[in-house]
Amino acid sequence: MYLQLHRLTIHLDSEYTAVNQAWRWLFDGWLVDQPAQVDIRLQMNLVDELPSLPTSALIFTDSRPLPDDIGVLSVYAAGPDVVWLFYHDGALVQASLAATVAQPTIRGVVMPSALTYGRLEDITFTSLASALRRQGYYLVHAFAAAKDGRAVLIVGASGSGKTTAGLSLLLGGWQLLANDILLLESRDDGLYALPTPGGVSIRPATFDLLPALKEWLIVRSSGSSVAVSAQQLTRGQWAEPARVAAIWLPQIEATRPCSQLQPANRAIALVRLLEESADRWDAAALDAHVNMMEQLAQQTAVYHLLLGQDVVNLPELIEGVLQSAE
Repeated sequence: MYLQLHRLTIHLDSEYTAVNQAWRWLFDGWLVDQPAQVDIRLQMNLVDELPSLPTSALIFTDSRPLPDDIGVLSVYAAGPDVVWLFYHDGALVQASLAATVAQPTIRGVVMPSALTYGRLEDITFTSLASALRRQGYYLVHAFAAAKDGRAVLIVGASGSGKTTAGLSLLLGGWQLLANDILLLESRDDGLYALPTPGGVSIRPATFDLLPALKEWLIVRSSGSSVAVSAQQLTRGQWAEPARVAAIWLPQIEATRPCSQLQPANRAIALVRLLEESADRWDAAALDAHVNMMEQLAQQTAVYHLLLGQDVVNLPELIEGVLQSAE
């Protein structure tokens, strides 16, 4: 199948139905017929057990564990400008870091346990990240929405409330750019957030705070998490690329009755952006990546978003702050 990701065409290649079904769900609305040219190829096969790990040098280990403390990613050298990406919960991928490879092919294997949308989404985008950077696209973990030509990024770790805050914006008339993995591109007048497909997991507490979500998504029960593709969430009405105007750093404060925005230091925003974006194992692209995140922190208003019980009122709060900052 072929993913049209803005000006790039990516061939998602697998012989396995389960992998293709997971990709179709993630990239619903973004798949196209076979094009005349392919820019990047990602080949992923399904295995019951991963092959032996590389014996070459370990160059990176992610210090942030998954919920079961098994870790996320280790990276091994595989030759000049080639690395093995070992996803601890069930995938092994070989990717090129060379700057001059035309139509790079990324090859890997994935176990059934890693085919849930959240893990396959991370595996797919992380495996593509080095090739995307060499085409001018940089990834950051953030919820992003746009209105009136301005984009807002909500940047925080899992469980920080970024999806709940972002969904409140959508209910308030904003349009979705991305739920968790966002593409950024440098243009003449600054950095732009680009609509980026993926999946959205909505927890029961979010339905409690935003009861209108049930009707909007036609959800009968909110007793467990609900997973939808971003295409379902937008009903096909994605935001246009928009210049990033603000960054919110969310923090849940359950006892706070009213949410609040407090100005934040740009250096703090830069640290958060790097934590949620930079692949230190891609050393050749690291300087450019850091420079882009510095530019992003400088061009935006930055706030701590203290999330209280009135999340439904966030659109009014945020638009008021954006207007006063103009």
